[in-house]
Amino acid sequence: MSKTAQEQAPSGSVTPPSPPVRPLTAAAVVAALGVVFGDIGTSPLYAFRECLNYGLKAGAPVEMVVVPAVSMIIWSLICVVTVKYVLFIMEANEDGEGGIMTLVSLASPQDAEQRKRKHRSILVLLGVFGTALLFGDGVITPAISVLSALEGIKEANESLHGPLSEHFLTIFIPAAAVFILVGIFTLQKRGSGRVGMYFGPITLLWFACIAASGIGSLVSHAEQASVIVHAFDPRQSIGFVLDHPGLAMIILSAVFLSVTGAEALYADMGHFGQKPIRAGWYLVVFPALILNYLGQGAWALAQPIDSFAHTFNPFFNMAPTWAQIPLVIIATLAAIIASQALISGAFSTTMQAIQLNYLPRMRIERTSDEESGQIYIPIINWLLMIGSIYLVLQYKSSGHLASAYGIAVSLTMLVTTILFGQYLRRRFNIPSVTAYVFVAPVIVLEVIFVSSNIPKILDSGWLPLAAGFLVYYLMSTWNKGRIEMKRKLAETETAEEFNSFIDSVEDRFLAGKLSRVRGTAIYLAGNTRSVPMALAHNLKHNKSLHDHIIVLTLQVDEDRAIVPPKDRVQFDSRPAKFCKVDGRQEFPLVLRVTGRFGFREQQAIYPVLHAAYEQLGIRPNEMETTYFLSRETIVRATTGFSLNAVQEKVFEVLNRNSLSATAYFNLPPGRVVELGMQVEL
Repeated sequence: MSKTAQEQAPSGSVTPPSPPVRPLTAAAVVAALGVVFGDIGTSPLYAFRECLNYGLKAGAPVEMVVVPAVSMIIWSLICVVTVKYVLFIMEANEDGEGGIMTLVSLASPQDAEQRKRKHRSILVLLGVFGTALLFGDGVITPAISVLSALEGIKEANESLHGPLSEHFLTIFIPAAAVFILVGIFTLQKRGSGRVGMYFGPITLLWFACIAASGIGSLVSHAEQASVIVHAFDPRQSIGFVLDHPGLAMIILSAVFLSVTGAEALYADMGHFGQKPIRAGWYLVVFPALILNYLGQGAWALAQPIDSFAHTFNPFFNMAPTWAQIPLVIIATLAAIIASQALISGAFSTTMQAIQLNYLPRMRIERTSDEESGQIYIPIINWLLMIGSIYLVLQYKSSGHLASAYGIAVSLTMLVTTILFGQYLRRRFNIPSVTAYVFVAPVIVLEVIFVSSNIPKILDSGWLPLAAGFLVYYLMSTWNKGRIEMKRKLAETETAEEFNSFIDSVEDRFLAGKLSRVRGTAIYLAGNTRSVPMALAHNLKHNKSLHDHIIVLTLQVDEDRAIVPPKDRVQFDSRPAKFCKVDGRQEFPLVLRVTGRFGFREQQAIYPVLHAAYEQLGIRPNEMETTYFLSRETIVRATTGFSLNAVQEKVFEVLNRNSLSATAYFNLPPGRVVELGMQVEL
């Protein structure tokens, strides 16, 4: 028989949290501010400054660069963030969940026709590539944000006539940045929701400060303000690009820094919901950013030419002298928060990759009983921390780090737009050409951004690209190895053989060749068709059957981010040839149970088991329950190599260091029996 478990979970079970309907409240908006907008919210610390720096290095007069640079920043925020992400990309969600892999599942379903399978494979590879690039550029965000904020001390020091020596600041700023980064990553175990509530009010204060600072500069430089407002005219950007294409491409690589962090709006949507993020952008973040960039532009136009002969920072210099130290403190707190968007996004992306078999199992800790997206992955947390600290110690200033920032994120954004075009094609059943005509303006803009960042590769831009390609190689190798391993294990296994196996077991039991032992045996199986190797070996060597035998398979639905409770558990059992044991009622010899999860859900074994217990009508004694698992050892095949020597070694190392099923599913170690087997690859 085959049926689906009831939506209501059995008593005592813990159902994996489903995405709640999040009301639009002030608290929800503030919490979203504390996580989602941290990265893009701190871009005024360095984006416009780098536009002027790049223009000056190219020999362009400041007055020629200021208005076009501010115009390009404003229209980049409008086109990339407001139009692309907030208006359109956030609509491509699965039960409120976003991210690149969600977009892949929506753009091309797993059960596509055979002729479309290759097309889906290409889209999946694009998604994996974009995901890998996010990791590559991710370690830069905490480093550049914290350094940029602390560098305000230099401007305040000059305003106070230099009580601190340049040598002291050169040592102090990187050291303070390292100390702060350690604190940021140590705090992650508390969960993004709690962090958001801690940091949300501070972020709100930050946006109020940058808006007030921009307004103050516009009021103080009223004549220049009347000039800078022309930045709202898109002809300022377009005309500058047409008249000075070479210089425009250089400055555009700095302009792009103003939109880094936009990907977090989509990736972190499952943490806080669509409505709070949109409200936060429209009502708080976007107006504050525009006012601040206008204020920086007015300040720059008001400065004498010779003032740009030395290092400067418009963000801090346009503030009154008395406000610079408080602004440094608030900016540092905002930079800490900016790192949170990247880190929480990295956790979500990692779990998706694990679920989709692109990364080996890692320890995942859920930090909220209500929010499915709030998780903590220790190994990813500490790797990001090590990478960020290394960058701070290596580059020592945000200006040097800016040369490495942007290339990977710009490629990720381009990948997202390409996938969104495929989503539109499938969602509205329109030709691909029509779908891509719709997204063509954004693609053109992002191709320009990618092109403008290409020169950074020769400087320091190779670093995030190298890290991204390394992650991509690891992910693709793991996926290829897992697919090959499953193929090897399933070569001789079919559904008919499983039924035949059960028939033979029943016959042997009725013939007295197998004994019955008390307790419940749970066998974890990789698929719903085959005989678990652990079950076959146990019967062969121990010649005994437990009272209750459950063959459990946990599957990930690549087309759904969240599986509804009513579809969570499915049973498949056959009537038994014998009926009673110790006077108890008839029960199936073997109950096959399949637990289904979305690719943004952590697989949880106990809710599925509780549903199986209810189906059998039993309440097993935990001390009489045994979990049987199989663990594969990789050996080199003598013929027909499926992986090359390097891939095989990499896969073997990853497989050996993968978190065991016992730890991943939080099984009681004293009740687990592992049987090993060798697999040739």
